[in-house]
Amino acid sequence: MNICAGKRIISGMDITELLSTNDPDTLRQLALSLLEENRKKDASLSEKDHQIHLMREALMLARQQRFDRQAESFSGLQCSLFEEDADADIASAETQLARLLPEPEEKKARPVRKILPEHLVREETVIGPDSCACPDCGQPLRHIRDEISERLDYIPAQFVVKRYVRPQYGCEGCQRVVSGRLPAQIIPKGIPEPGLVAQVLVSKFCDRQPLYHQQQVFARAGVELPVSTLAGWVGTACVWLMPLAELLRTELLSRPVLHADETPLQILNTKKDGKAQNGYLWAYVSGETTGDSVVCFDCQPGRAARYPEAWLAGWSGTLVTDGYAVYHSLKNGGSIINAGCWAHARRGFAALYKANRDPHAGTALKMIHGLYSLEKKIRHRSPEKIRQWRQRYAKPQLDALWAWLTSQAQKCAPGSALHKAIKYVLSHKMELSRFVDDGALPLDNNRCERAIRQVVMGRNTWLFAGSLQAGHRAAAVMGLLETERLNGVEPYGWLKLVLERLPSLPEERLHELLPFAKNPLNN
Repeated sequence: MNICAGKRIISGMDITELLSTNDPDTLRQLALSLLEENRKKDASLSEKDHQIHLMREALMLARQQRFDRQAESFSGLQCSLFEEDADADIASAETQLARLLPEPEEKKARPVRKILPEHLVREETVIGPDSCACPDCGQPLRHIRDEISERLDYIPAQFVVKRYVRPQYGCEGCQRVVSGRLPAQIIPKGIPEPGLVAQVLVSKFCDRQPLYHQQQVFARAGVELPVSTLAGWVGTACVWLMPLAELLRTELLSRPVLHADETPLQILNTKKDGKAQNGYLWAYVSGETTGDSVVCFDCQPGRAARYPEAWLAGWSGTLVTDGYAVYHSLKNGGSIINAGCWAHARRGFAALYKANRDPHAGTALKMIHGLYSLEKKIRHRSPEKIRQWRQRYAKPQLDALWAWLTSQAQKCAPGSALHKAIKYVLSHKMELSRFVDDGALPLDNNRCERAIRQVVMGRNTWLFAGSLQAGHRAAAVMGLLETERLNGVEPYGWLKLVLERLPSLPEERLHELLPFAKNPLNN
């Protein structure tokens, strides 16, 4: 009988002989074989345990991303992680005292009704008493004061037909007919006034109402307008607005700090039987400290580096972006400096902490939160003051964070969610540290993400761009409307004014129509 020990076979020996043998070499050989076999089994079990841990972690993250709220809130974390023992004892004692001596319930504050806006038209209705005599004694009543209450009403939008009457006069001497000139229109032989075209554009791009929805609204008012007609108005208006959008781009490229981001957008390919292809809408936003807010969008059929390279050609400054590698490849002859986004950097830790309350992820979030806490206190100061505060207070916090991340990267399991989150942050260390030396730089790219969110919300109703050219036109209009939104300009009034003035305004005065222009046209 042969006895198997691991992969070795001790031939010519059965189990009874093995138990009775006293040969040291044979026993040593068997012991070594058994130890090797146990070592391999232990290693296999450890590897399987590691794989199970990674799979469980991935499952929790997937569940969290699918079912939990998307907000990356930090509420309660900064005061619940790794408190000192003394603080914990104090909190425990206070809790016990609160249970023994409950505080009386405070009366809930009644909500205060907000005052209705002053700019709204007031229609006054005077409601007097039924009689001018006292209902008790019959004496005549004397006016003391007015008790005024206001209620909000709504008058549905209505169509108005503007009729232009032009009396014609004839000259008997030269047989000439003279009449007044019609106002210049963006659609010369069309029926819409600038106000109607402005309403269609605002409803489509600001209120995210597709044209067929607007058609139904107009039909309820007794006006039948085909979707094709509305689409024609939109296309014509976009063409008129393109020079203004180009001026906006010129203004944006004069700023020293820009934000950039991109989002998918389906584009119909007219060369492939109208099939949709994956396109992208690129967003560029001026830095908050660089002056009036400016937003531009650029619709392109791909996500390659050549698209932002072409759009930013000739520009020099600092570009704030997420970790997408394309942005970090933009150098423009060394004139573009990349700055990172701490909102993206913290997301890996936030997802892990929400999934399983990982304490190391919590520590990272707490340290990053310290950077944001400082920013809230200094955000309204000048860039130079912000730089000084960051050098004094943020830099030590940041150095401690880098040291902790480097230490944890060597300790955590490779391939784990924590390791991936740490590796992502460390790989962008240079970009994420730039804000310390420049007070004009923000901590994150949220400013651009907020601007592009308007497009993301409307994408569910637009579905796709009819063509690449249509995407370019839509991007131009969306940039103008998002710019006026960030500057606090009412979209309909501004766009109506622009469409009224564009046909007759000289090209050298187009800058007067920009959303942030300080001139009589925009007042």
